[in-house]
Amino acid sequence: MSISFSRIIKKSFPLAAFFGCLFCSLVSHGQEIAFTFDDLPAHSNLPPGETRQQVGIKIIEAIKAAHLPPVYGFTNGIRVEEQPDTLQVLNAWRDAGLPLGNHSWSHMNLNQHTLEEFEADVLKNEPLLRKEMGDADWHWFRFPNLAEGDTPEKRAGVRSFLAQHGYKIAGVTMSFADYNWNAPYARCSTKGDTAAIAQLESSYLAAADQSISFYREMSKTLYGRDISYVLLMHLGAFDARMLPRLFELYRSHGFKFVTIDDAQKDEFYRSDMNPALAAGPQNLEAAMTARHLPLPPLPAPAISLDMICR
Repeated sequence: MSISFSRIIKKSFPLAAFFGCLFCSLVSHGQEIAFTFDDLPAHSNLPPGETRQQVGIKIIEAIKAAHLPPVYGFTNGIRVEEQPDTLQVLNAWRDAGLPLGNHSWSHMNLNQHTLEEFEADVLKNEPLLRKEMGDADWHWFRFPNLAEGDTPEKRAGVRSFLAQHGYKIAGVTMSFADYNWNAPYARCSTKGDTAAIAQLESSYLAAADQSISFYREMSKTLYGRDISYVLLMHLGAFDARMLPRLFELYRSHGFKFVTIDDAQKDEFYRSDMNPALAAGPQNLEAAMTARHLPLPPLPAPAISLDMICR
């Protein structure tokens, strides 16, 4: 903004309001969302007759059919050690031009371990990522269980470690706990309960739809705009089944699909992009709490996911 333009704005409040709103609209990222997937190459239970490879291929095909930009998959190497054939999932992901990031070797929860144990677990995952990714960028880290440390000292320590090793933190600013549907789907498929599976489908889409309003309301309360969102998903069998419909749901709300690199150019992720900085709010809920603002309502799923098909 030029000096002369600033003087004009100062002399006229109505004009200032007008140009202020115009400027906000120009710098706003609009409704952008980056899909990300955790727990590659194996997540949760499988329905009868379905393999990890089939789940991975379904998700890759859905991503390609929806013309998404490259989607990061966050990897736990221990799964390949436990089930060597799941390496095919990582190979297929890479063959499709999709990148991989670090989710720690064993999906270790930092809040339940020492910083030294956690750092060793992160480093143990790197040879697999280096082999799969080659010269491509694998220095994105997603905290398992989104646990960034249960003490200020541990949180500062892990951020320093990630900065020293060249990592960016993959934020999460939208989620509907998709992982909760994968085990019930396996149970209901085992029983052949098609009515229950239909309930799972409708409740899954309803939860995703409600979460959109939940996070957008917080973003607009905090910043007067939509930030660019990063959505947390998992490489589960039910996710694979629902993904084409899920993409259509987000499109129906006006979302543009972007990479995590583009989404996290938003100022909200400044401290995630540079862990050497002091930690910012971990998510929108934390930002609301820090400003003593009440969270908007978020309905629980219409069915008991723990009890269905038991």
